[in-house]
Amino acid sequence: MAKWGILLAIIMMATLLLACGTPAEPTTTPVPATTPSHPLQVPEVPQGVSHLTPNPVEDSLPIYGGIIQYGLHIPISFDGHQKRAYGPTGTLPTFNQLVMFNINYKETVPENIIGDLADSWETSPDGTEITFHLHPGVKWHDGMPFTAADVVYSMDKMTDIRRSAIADWFPAYESSEAIDDNTVKVNLKYASASFMISLAAGESVIQAKHLAGTDDQSTEFMIGTGPFILEDYKVRVHLKWRRNPEYWKQDRYGNQLPYLDGIIFYEADGANTSEMLIGRRLDLRSTTTGAATTSTYEYLKEGAPELLWQKRDKEWGAVMYFNLNHPPLDDIRVRRAMGLLVDEESLIIGYCGDAMFGVTDIGLLPPSFGLPKEEIIKLMGWDKPWDERVAEAQRLMAEAGYPDGFDLNMLSRFGAQTMMGLSLVYESALRTHLKINAEVNGPSDHEIHKRLDEDNYDLYTSELNVGLDPVRLKTNFGTTGYANYSNYSNPELDRMLAELDYIIDPVKRRDAIWEIERILLTDLPALPTGAFIANYMPYHPHVMNLRWGAMAYSSICRLEDVWINDSMRVK
Repeated sequence: MAKWGILLAIIMMATLLLACGTPAEPTTTPVPATTPSHPLQVPEVPQGVSHLTPNPVEDSLPIYGGIIQYGLHIPISFDGHQKRAYGPTGTLPTFNQLVMFNINYKETVPENIIGDLADSWETSPDGTEITFHLHPGVKWHDGMPFTAADVVYSMDKMTDIRRSAIADWFPAYESSEAIDDNTVKVNLKYASASFMISLAAGESVIQAKHLAGTDDQSTEFMIGTGPFILEDYKVRVHLKWRRNPEYWKQDRYGNQLPYLDGIIFYEADGANTSEMLIGRRLDLRSTTTGAATTSTYEYLKEGAPELLWQKRDKEWGAVMYFNLNHPPLDDIRVRRAMGLLVDEESLIIGYCGDAMFGVTDIGLLPPSFGLPKEEIIKLMGWDKPWDERVAEAQRLMAEAGYPDGFDLNMLSRFGAQTMMGLSLVYESALRTHLKINAEVNGPSDHEIHKRLDEDNYDLYTSELNVGLDPVRLKTNFGTTGYANYSNYSNPELDRMLAELDYIIDPVKRRDAIWEIERILLTDLPALPTGAFIANYMPYHPHVMNLRWGAMAYSSICRLEDVWINDSMRVK
């Protein structure tokens, strides 16, 4: 494996291809066109964006053939635009996107967007027109030609609130037009960074215009341009695909993709997929979910010690929102004192049992977007030894008039585990060091919403999910944000969030995002916790070239350049 393999210590070990169900009949498989004269290399990081984190890329010669098997919940709808749970896991083998994130890198940022059905594109000087040049000669699985009309149809559909659950991802979209069969011009209301980011999301698939109106829960809907053709669907049992012999993509050496003969995707919950993986009835647990708790991780390691693992960081994490309407939390000295007592490693352990699942020395934003850790620990005061942090926190409390603490009503989502565990660890630190008498409650979701509506909380532990775009911070920290649990208002931050979508230049955009996080970590309407709980993705060693980025529904769900090396299969 290339040098990036050291970053993982993680790629593939034992599995027998399932005896449970008949695999799709293999198609004639091509022979690799060329033998690489050197190992596959991760492409150079674009100039000015050295913060991109390379993923390991397999350095052995790809092998054709074999069926990959894994499990998860089969989506209710095969329409990616409906944003149903787990949708892209069941649709990306069938469909392509116009553009996508390059999974040779972990980050989901604009500078990491590459073409999928679009070979290239150019943007007008004012940023309001994007002209996409489509790959020629592509066909739908039913033999119909793919044309610009399909892209126009799909763009209009995915941005229409009446037909799409992701329409609000595209506020800048105005219209599309087919210049010719292989060229599409998209017109935007304003130059928008989020437009391309959202277009690269796994839900934003291109669908066939000639199949408009087809039942999105039927196999008839599953006609795409992708690497695999759906062959069999049994509700709540499985999806089976076979290799698309006319797939239009090639690897860097001129070999036709995909390498696999097919895929079998079983309907199964987490417990069942773990047992099937240990029993070598699955090759990987899932393309999107792995182990996110100590118990699952240890169970799989003990049951199948040959498994290899990759860490997939989450784009959302837990934060603790201060209710700034409630004194003394409106006093920055009190919030700063409480921030000094945040020990992210301990909070992560409280959340899931082991610090390996979280990210320490991190602020409110996920690793793809957030400030460098050196600046975060200085802003939070975590650069000092623990004893000094405690002493400074006690000094600030006394200065604010609360040397003997106060009562604190802590509200936590998700009951007895995860966020509740995190809250209990933090409550102990507040009680021990600041004499804050905190009561932690983790009621049902219904009761939580009731207490939020009644303003019956002082500190609320919940998620902060910016997804692929920090513009969404305005939901939680914008003055009028519907999830502004802190009741926070900063006109300067409102202005910066309103302008962020207009910043197209990647470096300037990153700098603007960093400045937004600086403001949040200075005003401290919420406390970071480090609980960006990763999924450790297990798979057997004969599965080659798996890579995961920060986005769950990435093109890895398509499995178009993954292969099986039977010589590495544990017998």
